[in-house]
Parts: sequence; C-alpha cells; structure tokens
Amino acid sequence: MLYWINAFIFLVIGIYALSHQKSSISPAFCAIFSLTSLIMALFQMSNWLPIFILRYFLYLVSAVLLAIVPFILLALGILILLRETKQSISYFGRALSTILASVILTFFVYSLYNLVNIRDVQLTIIISLYSSIAIYFTAFFISYLLISWLIKVSYKKKQPYLIFVLGTDINDEGQVKSDLKHRLNSAITFYRSLSSVIQNETYFLVSGGNAAANGMTEAEVMAHYLMKQGINKSQIILEKSARNTTENIQFTKPLIRHLGKDRSLVIVTSTYHLPRTSFFARKYQVPARYIGSKTAIISWPYAVVREFLAILLLTKEVSVFYIVYIIVTEFYKIFM
Repeated sequence: MLYWINAFIFLVIGIYALSHQKSSISPAFCAIFSLTSLIMALFQMSNWLPIFILRYFLYLVSAVLLAIVPFILLALGILILLRETKQSISYFGRALSTILASVILTFFVYSLYNLVNIRDVQLTIIISLYSSIAIYFTAFFISYLLISWLIKVSYKKKQPYLIFVLGTDINDEGQVKSDLKHRLNSAITFYRSLSSVIQNETYFLVSGGNAAANGMTEAEVMAHYLMKQGINKSQIILEKSARNTTENIQFTKPLIRHLGKDRSLVIVTSTYHLPRTSFFARKYQVPARYIGSKTAIISWPYAVVREFLAILLLTKEVSVFYIVYIIVTEFYKIFM
C-alpha cells in the first residue's frame, strides 16, 4: 500500500514542480521515484504474467545476489560518508548522512554475519530480503533510464537560443573524446536546424575547467572544436572553471542571466546525464529545455552505472527509506 501512496505523492509533487518554474524541486527526480514506487507496487500486487515471471526470476538470481548486495550496500555507505566529508554542509545534514551511512553499514555487517553463519539462519529469509532489495534497485534503474529518454523530448521556438554544452573528459593531448564529441555534434545539429536569422542571434556556452596535460581546459577544447565545425568565435562563450555538473550550472548562471534575457536556454549533455543535470538546473533556478546526445556502446554501461550511483547518492535519504522499509516489511512478514 505504501508504494501506491508514494507513487501518488511523488506524482503530485512532480506536477506541482512542473507548473512552478521557480520551484527548486526536480520534476525528473519526482518522476523517477513515482515510477519506481509504481513498479514496486506492481511487483508486490500484480499477478500479470510478465511481472509474475520477472518477480520469480529475481528470486532465483538472489542466490547470486547474496554475495553481491552486501558489498553494494557497503560501497553506498562508504560513498555517502566520503561525499559528505568533501562538501560544506550543515551540522544537521552531516549528522543525517552519518546516520544513513550507519544504517547501511550496520545492515552490511548483519548480512556478512549471515553469509558466514548461513546454517544458523533460514536461507529463505535472506533470499526474500535480497530479492526485494534487488527489485527496488532494478525498478529504480529502469525508472532512471526511462526518465532520461523522456527529458530530452524538446521542441523549437521561433527565437534565438543559448546553447549550453556541458563539458566532460578530454584526452591528454587536449582533444575531444567520444562522449564530448557527441554532445558537441548534437549541439551543432540543433544549431544548423534553425533558420539563418535565428542562427545569427544564437550563442554557444561551453563549460568545463578540467585541464588536459597541455593546459587546455574542457571549455577551450570545446570552443576550438566548434570553430573547426564552422561556428563563429564571436558566438562562443567560455566558462573555464567548472569541475563537475554542480559547478557547470552554478558558475554559468550569471552568464545565462545576461545572455538568456532574449534567448531560450537549451542544455546539451549525454542522455544518461540529463536527470542529474536537470536536478542542478532546478536547484540553481536555471529554467531550461534539454537535448540528450548518444553515448558510444562500449562506454555506455560504465557511464550509466556511474551516473546511476551518483543519483543514488543525491537521493540517498529516499533510497535508504525504501531499503529500511523493505527490511522491516520482510522481517515483519516472517516474525509476525
């Protein structure tokens, strides 16, 4: 029942955020958790054959997850602690993160103990518990992928644009790598689809400060690539200090306010990166629409998993709530 309620609550909050542009609430994250809750509810209550089959398939593979999930939780707990020690947050925020990490790490110790002393516990308890956690992570991952694809749906306006391209890794020689090249090409394709009149009033904003071995920043490398593709230097604005997604949005906000008065902002990044980008755009009150670029097949799995973990950390409070609820529910079923 709780999953149905959560799905409805996150849906309502997401609709509110969409209708109030000045709200710092991320509609994308609300959509992810609403969809995750809906999937969890269906897994628990639906007897539809495909869901029935998938549910029991996960029960079967949970024998493997017995050896994996504890270490996933260990990594999540450690990442929460490391992330918070690197950031300047309030005492309450640090205390909350410590509590959340402690809950996860305590459950890791409990899980490890059960693995070592498997004869002393009912195997069905552990399988049921980890199957439920596996279903949650699976539902979250599916929701993340679906919302990533939905965010990039956009439409053109008959007005000039500010095309904001987020930087990512460059090689030691100061050349664009595959992911960044796809982002820039998507931005150029969008630019060339505009009428010549609108093109003349459209600007590119490139952000990235991680320097290559030759000293060139991501922004400088991106600007050089755009000029090689025929974009006028006078139409390219550089932000050369940002080291991550948060700073991409934060450091460019003054430029966006100045250049975006008569222009529609469109942010270009990799499709898998869109939910987190939209989260920070909302946080820093930067209204935008989005274009998602493709990712090379060979690097897609690593990029998506890394981004998924980053989103888990951003939403750790909600995820830990779900995990604790799953644990309590499973033990209640067994002992009550």
